[in-house]
Amino acid sequence: MKAVVSNNGLPNRFINLALGKNTGQRCTIKEIDVPTITATEILVKVKNVALNPIDTKNIDAIAAPGRIIGCDFAGTVEKVGESARSTWTVGDRVAGFVHGGMYPDRGAFAEYLKADADLAWKIPAEVSDAEATTFGISGCTAVLCVNERLGLRSSEGAPASSSPAANGSTVFIYGGSTMAGLFSIQIAKNAGCSVITTASPHSFELVKKYGADSVFNYRSPTVVDEIIKAHPNITMGVDCFSEGKSASICEGVLKAGKGRLLTLQPTAKASSPDVTVEPILCFTMFGSAFQMLAPIGPKFASEPKDREALAKFFAALPQLITSKALQPPPITIIEGGFEGIEKGMNQLRAGEVSGKKLVVQF
Repeated sequence: MKAVVSNNGLPNRFINLALGKNTGQRCTIKEIDVPTITATEILVKVKNVALNPIDTKNIDAIAAPGRIIGCDFAGTVEKVGESARSTWTVGDRVAGFVHGGMYPDRGAFAEYLKADADLAWKIPAEVSDAEATTFGISGCTAVLCVNERLGLRSSEGAPASSSPAANGSTVFIYGGSTMAGLFSIQIAKNAGCSVITTASPHSFELVKKYGADSVFNYRSPTVVDEIIKAHPNITMGVDCFSEGKSASICEGVLKAGKGRLLTLQPTAKASSPDVTVEPILCFTMFGSAFQMLAPIGPKFASEPKDREALAKFFAALPQLITSKALQPPPITIIEGGFEGIEKGMNQLRAGEVSGKKLVVQF
């Protein structure tokens, strides 16, 4: 089968990391073996993939040579492991995400991929395959941050129990128009929270459509003061952008309330003693320990509870979609398969994507 495989050696990856850009051949399309599945896995024929910033980072710096790139996918079940036959049937529409850039036999930018049978979900008729890809990294990051780490749970869907913390709580979500931001807004609103967010003025209506109660222009030099004046003593925040000035703005908003900030920057640390900063990476939801940019990058321990949360979320997701408790973000479809992936990656690198998800069709 064909697959997009990383092609950067360790020295070049370090150079790329330091420069913040790719200086060599980014990746290659290779013919490799179709993955062999175990009794608890399914083999998926990939039809659509969504593109994420982590995919460009894997290509440019993080992924070791020979690793399959790509995380978010949708397709059809091609083969079912013996232990998964009570749940899956050949031909089922399926979506999910995998830890792309980490393994030589598991990644979404390929004609076929393997996935744990309980860490994928059946696509309901209400959404297209292209829309289904968007619930992967972005949706699961939101679940991990809002439901699991902040403990804000709705009475509907998974996680299933209500949380007293959600009653009347205010959550600050930086980067509301990012894909993780749009899902975080929805999940926080489902938990009964008031949601304060940031966006560019052209995205104000978008984030309000997805449930934001109040939105501020992150480009305003007085944005922190504006938020504090309107919403003092916020104690919970999620930085869904985690680059540039986002950390300082988030800490400024949360400082007065001695708040807790969840960030997607794996090496982030608090600059203020009044704010607790906790790095979050959705790949802990696969339940296996891993290291980014080995041997010098950050290590993440096995988190069985995160894996359990992912399995519960995917089991509940079809009903959450059918009931309109969760809606996919806007998408832009790119044709062309593997060539389309490179085109979309270049758009992400150039910062040309805002308020929508790029999805490539095979």
